Amino acid sequence: MAVQVWIGEKPEHANERRAIMALARGLDRLDGLYLILANFSVGGRNIDLVIIKQDGIFIIELKHCDGKVFGDVNGPWFVEGSNGERKRLNPGRKNPYNQVISYYYNLVNFLNDHRADLLPPQKAKTVDFRTCRRLVVIAPTLQEGSHVETDWKVDLKGLDELPAYLVTERSSEIDLTDEEMLRIPELLHLTRWAEINTLLKGVLPRLDEPTVVVERPASPEHPVIDVPPTEQARTLTADPEAQQVSTPAPPTSNRRLASLWQSWTGRVALASGLVILALIGILFSQGRSAPRPDQSAQSLVVSTSLPAGGADAGAISPVSICVWSGFQPVGRRMINGVWENVGVGGNAPGLSPDVVVTLEEVEFCNGKMTLRWSLRNNLSDQSIVLPLTAENIEVRDSVGTRYLVADDLSQPRELRAPPGERVRGSAIIDRPVNLNASTLVVVLKKLPFGETTWLVPTPGTG
Repeated sequence: MAVQVWIGEKPEHANERRAIMALARGLDRLDGLYLILANFSVGGRNIDLVIIKQDGIFIIELKHCDGKVFGDVNGPWFVEGSNGERKRLNPGRKNPYNQVISYYYNLVNFLNDHRADLLPPQKAKTVDFRTCRRLVVIAPTLQEGSHVETDWKVDLKGLDELPAYLVTERSSEIDLTDEEMLRIPELLHLTRWAEINTLLKGVLPRLDEPTVVVERPASPEHPVIDVPPTEQARTLTADPEAQQVSTPAPPTSNRRLASLWQSWTGRVALASGLVILALIGILFSQGRSAPRPDQSAQSLVVSTSLPAGGADAGAISPVSICVWSGFQPVGRRMINGVWENVGVGGNAPGLSPDVVVTLEEVEFCNGKMTLRWSLRNNLSDQSIVLPLTAENIEVRDSVGTRYLVADDLSQPRELRAPPGERVRGSAIIDRPVNLNASTLVVVLKKLPFGETTWLVPTPGTG
């Protein structure tokens, strides 16, 4: 499980930086290496976001929208605020659909032209980067009531839906090793975004040492070794006489805080410290004891789901110690005899889902797991079935543990939704989750509409 963030230039807007950080934290829970390439140029065109995994490359136009989104393939797109006023998205420029199409051609041409630099000779003959996927992503979420008419060339998602989408989707004819993936940002002359990558590792700067930022070159021929500030000080002052001249007086607390405040990571560290102190004060003032495993307490985790009940700030949602209530819907429509992903909200009438399956809640209490499902059937002429059995539901976690659904405990054993109706039920796993796992992977293997994957944070993560 690893995520690396690479950039051409640091994103100018705070909304973009927050979106990239939230996405990186969501992907950091998944298996395998993910590369996030942000704010870089190729072929004279600036690209918002590209995500690379072993079997897929996703080219993304990222938009922050505080309201419902309306548009189509060729015309302008608009954002409607809570007061009903509509403002044009990208005034004077291409709409997001056409922007991501132009990104696609520039990046795909670059990658295909450099196949010999990226891949072994035999593999370079078989890989075709034209199968890269194209998306418009709305941050923090694609609000209910949005209406955007698009086509098969470009997918439309909310930022909160993106990690789950990246797990289930792939690019045909692309199969890359970690080394081949890492050659792509190097060829594009991108650099690691040190601040984000440091935060992902859970390492914040110490309050008694200044932050030293070492820029890594794009070329692997000239590696740079990061030297801790204390080690740098020893090296520079090895000569006792030089030490007498060059060693500064110890900084005061005020100077340390002022120095720390100059860096972005420093500000995050100070803000985190203040939040922790405030939480400690609240706990002591209320005289609460530590919660038992089956009590409901609050922590923050990165959610890969559509928030239940509306459009809250993207990718961060509260989860209790033993109950996750992420409400993850998956909608599919039968097109030419094949079930296709069409999303749940904001679709054109011709792309609304025929069937929606939602993993509403997972309870980890009392030494077992309860998966609560809902099945909505929008068809008018047939019933839809979802078996809540081990034959149809596969569950594993991020450390490889597999869990078997107890068929006899499912309530009911089979969900059957008549035309136009929604039904609910629960599947039971009669054992606790592995405490070392950070993510639960839930897969519907066949019914009602083919293989589908959900991701659920486990208790204590975040």
